[in-house]
Amino acid sequence: MNCRRISSVLVPGVLCAFSLLAAAAPPGDIVKARQKFFGIENVDDNGNVKGDKVIFSWATNTTYVVSIQGRIVVLDSYINRPELPTTPIDKRRSPVWPQDFVDVRPEAIFLGHGHGDHADNAAFVAKWSGATIYASPETCDVMQQDVVRMFSDPNAVNGGARIIPDGNAVNCVGVVPRGSRPGEYDDKTGQSTARRIGALDPQVCILAFKFVHSGTAPVDTSFAHTALSNLGDPRYSGGTLSAPTPPAPRTYPAMFPALTSFTPPANVANAVPGQMNTTTTGFGSPAGNPAGAIDIVYQFVLRSGNKFAFFWANSAGPATEGITSAAANPIGRTDPDLVTLAEYTNPGTDPAKITLAKNIGAGLYALMDTLPQTDVLLGSIVSLGATNNQQRDIIKVTQHLKPKVYYPGHLTDVAEAGSALYHKINWRETATNMGFPQSQWPEFRLLVDPNDFFVPQVFDPNDKRWSKQDRSVPDLCRGK
Repeated sequence: MNCRRISSVLVPGVLCAFSLLAAAAPPGDIVKARQKFFGIENVDDNGNVKGDKVIFSWATNTTYVVSIQGRIVVLDSYINRPELPTTPIDKRRSPVWPQDFVDVRPEAIFLGHGHGDHADNAAFVAKWSGATIYASPETCDVMQQDVVRMFSDPNAVNGGARIIPDGNAVNCVGVVPRGSRPGEYDDKTGQSTARRIGALDPQVCILAFKFVHSGTAPVDTSFAHTALSNLGDPRYSGGTLSAPTPPAPRTYPAMFPALTSFTPPANVANAVPGQMNTTTTGFGSPAGNPAGAIDIVYQFVLRSGNKFAFFWANSAGPATEGITSAAANPIGRTDPDLVTLAEYTNPGTDPAKITLAKNIGAGLYALMDTLPQTDVLLGSIVSLGATNNQQRDIIKVTQHLKPKVYYPGHLTDVAEAGSALYHKINWRETATNMGFPQSQWPEFRLLVDPNDFFVPQVFDPNDKRWSKQDRSVPDLCRGK
């Protein structure tokens, strides 16, 4: 039995899950996979990644393969445009598929929330690699549905081979209480709390709490607005760029034409060898996957050296107003005691209900103020509420966490392909409009798809730049 300890600031507890015995990948596969994500210079001949570094490797959207002093984890498991490899030149826009995540041999998979553009492939990778999934309990339920579906798939197009090795439950640990409020907010004390996950003990303290998925709030009148130009690059998929004056319109051949999808079509009769359905059940719609919008954020704090810390938020929503991105679904309201946009704008809604929702949101930001100083923020720059408030919600997260470095994410889904620079420009405009002094901005490190997929972002956790002066490491992180 594999017990994973989760502790809370307020209530300690123990959660256990059965471990899976996965067949070890041939050493050559591990070496090749880890070199692909972390770079040849950072991986030795036995597949060991440098133990004195933290390395992030972007694998589309908000998916990252990370080496934390040699310990390998995956943050989200989705792949944008998964396609079958081509020969002799691999022409895929996203030259990665789920098997690469298996071969890198992660010990843990952390899911921010259960939508398909984040949780696809998680159960598949966990079953073959033996990795433990960490997510909301509701998302863990869906992971088990994924196991049942994959093991029951006849996979006739691939000769009837099983997609996963067995039908046993995947090892998935719920990191917050089922059906809990964001931050487990206690209206009696006015406090929110994080929970500690023991997945990488003793080297790394992991703190997690339920946050708010991106969504629409009314236009925030406290600052001026500059509209976001979420415009894709016409060269990516091919197209014609017109101009009212010379030069004449130009036609661009597609840089990344559509190839054969890794995921089979709905009509399995049209499937081809190599295709497999490793997506998550129902994508995240209330009917098919009610856990989709339940959002968890994570902070990883190294216990050695300068206590290097990074924070991963694959979504950031309108906590300011306390608005939930989804109202009702088969398991109840996605975010208990938050309000919907319709409720928030309805004059007939009980003011006490709106006040409580706002207090829950304020409690999340107050909790961020108490966390160890964040050095690197991996945070979604894309929001479903961008039309009204642009990047306000992730900027507010940034203002409370005060990271030194920011990597914007979610730039392959919802965002138009090739629109990264527009999002960067609009983040700067929105931050300025909000009165966020440029002197306090983090170093903005934009990764542009697909050129920056698998380009190792290497950090030395012992660098004096990460010395903690503003906030000490909390008691929750001091124990093993």
